[in-house]
Amino acid sequence: MTEFGDYAESRADRAADRSGDDQQTSAIGLGLSAVAYALLEVAAAIRENTEARQ
Repeated sequence: MTEFGDYAESRADRAADRSGDDQQTSAIGLGLSAVAYALLEVAAAIRENTEARQ
């Protein structure tokens, strides 16, 4: 797992720790950042695969 994957996992863990109405916005933001970092992980893997094929 690359740095992006590590960030995604840590953000998802932090979002899971949030509870209560006052923490809902924070959990949503952390969840969205986890998704964004996961997408960056996928993009990096695609880039590596494409470069390896050339």
